[in-house]
Amino acid sequence: MASDVGLLSFGNFVGRAELAGATIEVVSTKIGSGGVSRVLEEVSSLASSLVFGWRSATRFEAAGNEPKFSPVPYHQLQFLRHVMVDAKIGERLQDWLAAIERNPTRRFEPERPVVSPERVRRLDHRAVQSIFSRVDRLALVPTNAAIATNQLARALTFGDPPQRHFPVAIATPRGRLSFNTPENAFVKHVIGECLALVYRFVDHPKLHASLRADCRRMLDFLERGASAPFLDEASRLTSFRAPSQALAKADGYREMFAFWNALATHISLPRSTTQTNRLLEGRDMATLYEYWVFLKVLEAASAVSGVKPSGPPTVRRDELGESLAIGLSAKMGPSIVVRYNASFTRSSGTAYSTPLRPDVVLEIDDERHAFDAKYRLDKIEVDEDDEDDGTATYKRADLYKMHTYRDAISGLRTAFVVYPGSEFVFFERGGAKRTAPYGFDVVDGVGALPLRPADADPADMLRDLLQVLINPSEAASSNV
Repeated sequence: MASDVGLLSFGNFVGRAELAGATIEVVSTKIGSGGVSRVLEEVSSLASSLVFGWRSATRFEAAGNEPKFSPVPYHQLQFLRHVMVDAKIGERLQDWLAAIERNPTRRFEPERPVVSPERVRRLDHRAVQSIFSRVDRLALVPTNAAIATNQLARALTFGDPPQRHFPVAIATPRGRLSFNTPENAFVKHVIGECLALVYRFVDHPKLHASLRADCRRMLDFLERGASAPFLDEASRLTSFRAPSQALAKADGYREMFAFWNALATHISLPRSTTQTNRLLEGRDMATLYEYWVFLKVLEAASAVSGVKPSGPPTVRRDELGESLAIGLSAKMGPSIVVRYNASFTRSSGTAYSTPLRPDVVLEIDDERHAFDAKYRLDKIEVDEDDEDDGTATYKRADLYKMHTYRDAISGLRTAFVVYPGSEFVFFERGGAKRTAPYGFDVVDGVGALPLRPADADPADMLRDLLQVLINPSEAASSNV
């Protein structure tokens, strides 16, 4: 390789990355043109948050929609990261806060300091009332003192014998310019919530190192922003109704208000191609493809059997987003079950060796069939005379794994690699090799099943195969 040429590896991740000030769009060629959007849309129909990943070196820009669910903290963190780290100067949260700090909202806050009489500039009825009610603030006036003739001293004549008094301290009204406004309380609340969000993730072991580094940068700024002098006086936000004119129109405040609305919005299924591309950024396509394979097997089994699943698959939700729960199952009638990441172990009697966990398992009565999603494959082509060279090693390894599933898992009849290619192959245990998903002599063996999202009907071969597995008599008669 030339000295001025470098190689960047993003693994299975798609999305956006920054390098030396240049934006790099990482795309997938294996899924095919339009296939990425189809995977996103179909997986999102189960749970919109499944499209996100937290180990990615790439990132995404969040897109908000109506709040059907509560916000996912990790999605909020990525949105905050975009606003603070990726956005242009002038469009960042720190820029909005700087604009607010230059011209924060103020109000005159009434107060009643107790001062000596010579410092009094104005009296109101409450001040006069306090003069006559607070005897402890009065002093005796000598009869020969000049102030003894003052009208107030005459009015404060009491006692036995009567003596004149004069106040030595008065609670006088005064207005003080204060930054304790609803708008500043709102800004203080937003900064505090952002701090809490970043604190939650800054040392999270599952985050990519670049995201943890960005968290520390955000934390440094937010801590300095929270200590801004004009926010010291702002009180705690206890309620919030309609936005004030300042929040709706003033520089800095209106951007902060719009940001908060976006941060508090759940990330849901996008409605345009642009939103789809933005929402997909930062996802491990291999994981997304695995979810999609599970959904397609579930749909195909339902279509072939004519029985709908008893309920939607369980989605596990935590601060990092949503994922399909390991070991979840969807039943169709009394005899068919589709399982995701089911575990087969020696202790449970379902495997005779080490624990095994195929991506998807279809159970039909007492028989099992495994489907393992392999996004990395381009094509399966293994002949008896193929040399075991470096080019074919990983392809062989995946078929070897199918043999492991077939031989080690109790009741497993077939095991298929599912990949985004075009060729079907099935090696029967009796020795025959099939290149179409029908006409089997023995439904027992290993193979590869193409499932490419960009195809017009990706599940065409999958349905043909499941017809053989679920309704073998009908499949045999239809192919005579």
